[in-house]
Amino acid sequence: MLALLLGSPLASLGAAEYPERPIRVVVPFAGAGTTDIASRILFDRVAKSIGQTIIIENRPGAGGNIGLDLAAKSPADGYTLVVADPMTSFSANVTLMPNLAFNPLKDFVPIANFGTTGAAIIVTPSLPAHSLAEFVALAKSKPGQLLYGSTGNGSPGHLNGEVLARLLGIKAVHVPYRNGGQGTTDLLAGRIHFWIAQIPTRLEQVRKGLFRALAVAGSERSPDLPDVPTVRETGYGDFDASSNYAVFAPTGVPAAVVARLHDEIGKALRDETVVTKLRAAGLEPKLMESAEVTKVLQDQIVRWADIIRTADIRISGQ
Repeated sequence: MLALLLGSPLASLGAAEYPERPIRVVVPFAGAGTTDIASRILFDRVAKSIGQTIIIENRPGAGGNIGLDLAAKSPADGYTLVVADPMTSFSANVTLMPNLAFNPLKDFVPIANFGTTGAAIIVTPSLPAHSLAEFVALAKSKPGQLLYGSTGNGSPGHLNGEVLARLLGIKAVHVPYRNGGQGTTDLLAGRIHFWIAQIPTRLEQVRKGLFRALAVAGSERSPDLPDVPTVRETGYGDFDASSNYAVFAPTGVPAAVVARLHDEIGKALRDETVVTKLRAAGLEPKLMESAEVTKVLQDQIVRWADIIRTADIRISGQ
């Protein structure tokens, strides 16, 4: 259907006229974070290609929902976009926050996924476990005594910790932190024992021996940690705690505009300079079609609903 629409004179005209003014991209997190840095790298290249200014607008708060709500209520004309992760918060918050003012599936249309960040199971070096098998044996010998950190109740780290415990058949206790820095300090000191972290956030500490990476939480090994096996390789099944970076627009944006933006993002990801910068920021460039992103979002909403309800995960005020 989209292919037929793009072949029509009307669609071609609409795509040719767009954009006629600056585009706003809402990043629902604070500046200098991975999402912010990656978005600026990508859209700096897109802006040069389309000949229009693209403004990155940081709107942090409420687990990303302040920025997402702003985008959902914006005109569906292609001049307001938002970056979100269909793998974790964007999908999990449907269950965690039943009073959301927007519906990810009804109020947004995906433009494209442009990158992914791998995750790993990171432990404090004082923990007497040098493999995932040793970690599991230790956890089973001390049920409920191993502590893992995250940046808060309902955060991706918390949710993925519950998934891992279920997969490995262990009992561990979640310790929420206000920010990752506090948790890092406690992990270094051995006051908590492990963290399911995005690889870029702990990579240098792992390389220096301050932390130990037991397994990669994804479908394949990380090029940054080539000697660390995936959870599947260790025999415990699939476990993917990676983050995706996808661009969305309010529902109702013309199909020709979606196609134009998707093409421009794809063009940017074929630029070696962009690829190098994204990888330096911790992302592996990965282009996904709108329908693929929708499928990920649908599947993850169902998956997180089961995990959140089974584990009785709640956040304050909900």
